[in-house]
Amino acid sequence: MKFLFVQEVDGEIREIVLEKEHTTIGRATDVDLQLDDQGLSRLNSTIYLDADTVRIVDNGSTNGTLVNDEPASADGTILDDGDVVKMGSSTVLKFKKVADEAPANADDHVQPDVSAAAFAPATAPVAVPPPAPTPLNYLPLAIIVGAIFVIGISAAVIAMTAFSGKGEVATTNPYTGDDPTSSSDRDGDPGSTPTSSPSIQGSSQTDTNTSSNSDLPTAQSTPVKPDLPAKQYSAMTDAEKRAYIEDRAMRVAQIIGNSTSEKIPPDAVTRIKSFVDAYVSRTKVKPLSGCRFGDNLQATYTRASKNAPFIIRAFNEKGMDPRIGLYLAMIESEHCTCLQSPTGPLGMFQFTQATGRLHGLNIIPGATPAHPDERCEPEPASRAAASYMKALAGRYGTGPSSIPLAIGSYNSGEGGLSSNLEKALSSGTGLPREFWTLIEKSDMLSKQFQSENFKYVPKFFAAAIIGENPRDFGLDLNPISTYTK
Repeated sequence: MKFLFVQEVDGEIREIVLEKEHTTIGRATDVDLQLDDQGLSRLNSTIYLDADTVRIVDNGSTNGTLVNDEPASADGTILDDGDVVKMGSSTVLKFKKVADEAPANADDHVQPDVSAAAFAPATAPVAVPPPAPTPLNYLPLAIIVGAIFVIGISAAVIAMTAFSGKGEVATTNPYTGDDPTSSSDRDGDPGSTPTSSPSIQGSSQTDTNTSSNSDLPTAQSTPVKPDLPAKQYSAMTDAEKRAYIEDRAMRVAQIIGNSTSEKIPPDAVTRIKSFVDAYVSRTKVKPLSGCRFGDNLQATYTRASKNAPFIIRAFNEKGMDPRIGLYLAMIESEHCTCLQSPTGPLGMFQFTQATGRLHGLNIIPGATPAHPDERCEPEPASRAAASYMKALAGRYGTGPSSIPLAIGSYNSGEGGLSSNLEKALSSGTGLPREFWTLIEKSDMLSKQFQSENFKYVPKFFAAAIIGENPRDFGLDLNPISTYTK
């Protein structure tokens, strides 16, 4: 079976044969299938080919990926012959399955019809009547019935004994498997409290899911909410995944400086989860050559761990939490140090020439990955990114809510969505300086803000959730913010 996309371009029909196990689609120069559509994201979608199954995943693109006018699922939508895939502003691809050519003489492969009678014996065996029942025939049955009666009596006695123990049988937490009656948590420290989040100095304190009941009021009348599941994300139910994402997103909000963040709205949790699921779909992808979007997830976050020391040092010097820089670089370039966008921005933080120069970088006009400037050097690029984020945070005040707002405006440069956001906040509509509340009141904001900002910040949170809890996602890494050397 051969799989292909059929695309009409300027009145001509183009066939795109899908032969690789993993095909990336977008407008970046380093994807497998680069399409001329400015409405596409740099890494827009990914095609996975597994035997006779073809699956398409949207990689958190701005305009989405539609299959027969329905959004592709986070886990991927399986394509059938004739399905129509739409993405970007104008890209339309029709999926086709084409059978391989049949053998020259098909009759050579047809098995003759063999009648079942050919395998029948020449003479049918004579039926032998069953022996007449005798009293001895019922002896085994009587023994079995007696045994069942004895077992039933024994079970009843055991059950009565167990219930007379007045609840002494230990119960376990259905989420973690821990014994809730134990005086110790999973670290063996009686009455310990949860480990605090890493400081902005990039310490290597380990985050833990456990919590102690020692600080709860006595005579608790309502059941204690169990801990989040102590298992990998892929093994959780959908409800458990949502609870996990909501909890970890709140931790990210508090870590980056928004310690007074309101509860993240359900719609925002859904958006963050969709990006997490898109990342998770790459855990089994084979590592790609070079440095590209859509790489194997372990390889992608390993790159991040190697760039982390430069970023942590630079953001600490500016008094900014380093994790802001770590995960900005993740969504801007997936930590490819000299990636270039088709529109010109270059480097790990995708600086334009003007913005890079403004924040201290030595810029060479017309620089490319083949002839780079300082935007492609991790250490000076990290210092410039910290300076830029410091300036953006200052535009929205010094309060903790300024950080998510600054992150939301990063990809628009000086002006653009930043100006749009400032107008929204000063429009007299009473919008608070809280990013998640802006999402809840999105009808007051421009379509541009909704299409860009409402994807950028949730994607940042998704990248941070995985990067700070890598082992929950099957990655053989410590939290990225702990790689300081």
